[in-house]
Amino acid sequence: MATITTTLSASGWSPDVTEVAPGDAVPEALILQTSTVAGDVEGDAVAVHCVYVDDDDAGFVPEGQTISEATPNLAQCTVFTGKIAQLVRLSREQYSHVNVSEQLSVSVSRAVTRAANTAYVAQPAPVSPAVTPPAGLIHIPGLVDCGTVADDLDALVDGLAVLAGNYSAPTHILTAPDAWAALQKLKTGDTANTSLLGAGTTEAQRFLFNLPVLVDPAVPSGTGIIIDRTAIVSAVGPVTVAVSDQAAFSSDSVLIRCTWRFGAKIVRPNRIGLFYLDDVTHAYTVSFGGATSGNATLTWRGRATSTIAYNASAATVKAALAALDDGHDAADWTVTGSAGNYVVTTPAGGALTGDGTGLTGGTGLTIT
Repeated sequence: MATITTTLSASGWSPDVTEVAPGDAVPEALILQTSTVAGDVEGDAVAVHCVYVDDDDAGFVPEGQTISEATPNLAQCTVFTGKIAQLVRLSREQYSHVNVSEQLSVSVSRAVTRAANTAYVAQPAPVSPAVTPPAGLIHIPGLVDCGTVADDLDALVDGLAVLAGNYSAPTHILTAPDAWAALQKLKTGDTANTSLLGAGTTEAQRFLFNLPVLVDPAVPSGTGIIIDRTAIVSAVGPVTVAVSDQAAFSSDSVLIRCTWRFGAKIVRPNRIGLFYLDDVTHAYTVSFGGATSGNATLTWRGRATSTIAYNASAATVKAALAALDDGHDAADWTVTGSAGNYVVTTPAGGALTGDGTGLTGGTGLTIT
């Protein structure tokens, strides 16, 4: 009996699958630029265990005396991963045209990079007992609050000093596009028209305090993140692309699938800083998803409100936000809508998130 091989069987039994190194397929992904890649993993249930050492103290010892033994803490962190995927259907005729496959490759690369950047920075933390998708950087507790940048860069100077005191060695700064724009608008004086970040009409080089600045829409409006890439460990798998003309056989079409599994965790949160830009407002659409009872909370700049009833008025939501200890009062917030559907305009930079686990019925809390 002849051996069945992939060269003899129908293509449906051996679809084209290509694995590409992430650095080649999605080189602009923030996780590759701003974290330390520690390993590769496949599957939601497994994880990468990254070991590190918490240094013990060293000190003086008199000549001739016994040196006390140090006991550094041999620690580890567990990095869970999630998978991003895209599936594209094309007619066979369309797929056969010149340059279509190349253009699709570029499109899929962009889509995967955007989704990965958003997840890496801003993915909400999973609700226990779930462990995936892993929380984005801004949702990991313990980050250093470097304050709000208003008329000068003093808040950043102070924030960098705090991080240095925690033995952080920053390597990058991530900002939202509107945050970088606000930084460029800072002037050298009240009556001056010269930007602190560069003079004239030439685009200022994207550096702050000698650190490269990466500008990406994945970062929440009006927000910046000071990153020490050695404080972030990640697990990154290959980008896998598969093509099949059998899955959509009945419609004479071709399916192209792209997947990428990755995850990250901050080992030392006190070496990562968050800062915000004043006068950068953003309107969020908040929906309680048609809940019939229960309550939810909203969180801004790491501070959570008291519980908000499923059918609360806009005034009640505004009062809950105004009660946050963030230096802003009710006059700074704008809330419209009613009965679980609102538009909330923040007074300055910072992500608005929430917890809807206390809601009953409906489709749950969404904030966009």
